[in-house]
Amino acid sequence: MTELPINTKKARVFDIQRFSLNDGPGIRTTIFFKGCPLRCEWCHNPESFLSGPQFLYNESLCVNCMECIPVCLPGAHDKIEYQGQEKHVFDHELCNLCGECVKVCCYEALKIIGKEYSTKELLDELKPDLVYYELPNESLERGGITLSGGEPMNQVDFIADFLDLTDGIHICMDTSGYAPPENFLKILPKIDLFLFDYKVTDPEKHIYYCGVDNALILSNLDLLYHSGANIVLRFPIIPGVNDNLEHFEGIAKLMKKYDRIEYGEIMAYHNLGISKIEQFGMMDMGIHQKSVNKEERSKWISIIKSYGIHHIR
Repeated sequence: MTELPINTKKARVFDIQRFSLNDGPGIRTTIFFKGCPLRCEWCHNPESFLSGPQFLYNESLCVNCMECIPVCLPGAHDKIEYQGQEKHVFDHELCNLCGECVKVCCYEALKIIGKEYSTKELLDELKPDLVYYELPNESLERGGITLSGGEPMNQVDFIADFLDLTDGIHICMDTSGYAPPENFLKILPKIDLFLFDYKVTDPEKHIYYCGVDNALILSNLDLLYHSGANIVLRFPIIPGVNDNLEHFEGIAKLMKKYDRIEYGEIMAYHNLGISKIEQFGMMDMGIHQKSVNKEERSKWISIIKSYGIHHIR
């Protein structure tokens, strides 16, 4: 699919998740921006890769009514004989994102993912959530907005303008760290907490599994740390990729080097992205394996703690 240019006056978002409890302190609303320079094999949001809108076909919701076929001029929708019955099929390569089929689908099997917002439109979308960001009692942390993706730094100009409208709201930036350093400095005063990913220690393996080197990522981590940013380091651990002593030692060294970070967090692999890979017609990517259980995750934490690192969870 051809990439579409991003209008810096607007941002393209693929999801807004409310009442999120895992993307920063307190009760949060997480905004998932489209577009990412990385291609992590384990990504559970593959719809975030491209900056432009994408078509989703959820075969499990399709009832084979065939209403979409006559309205699809490019012929992306068709039917075949399967086990003696007519079955709907969809060709992502033929789709031109006109959306006519979405209008006639009553079962939400067809969707176009990626909606554009102006800064005001996005803030208006979030206004019903503002009450939940306040501190209801002393036992709960203050909530707020988390910017995620994809890579939200891909739309840094929009985000800088948007954050001018959110004064007083706690803001988290969930980032891979892969962006020009001057862009981080542009939004640094407006971010209360960075959720910063550290994916693979070995640079060559980082290229193989993520599509880019990790030199810029490490440089930006150093920049943010020495600029006084509040940082939580996040460590996605994927069996067969980075669940090894080399990477655990790399994590320990990083946390000792940046000992003022708030804490480190193990993000154990889960396979929620596998179904999306098929729904978006992206079958040439992805790691297909079982989600990690709690026991395995606890073992990884114990290994890292054995290096003298205790602010890990």
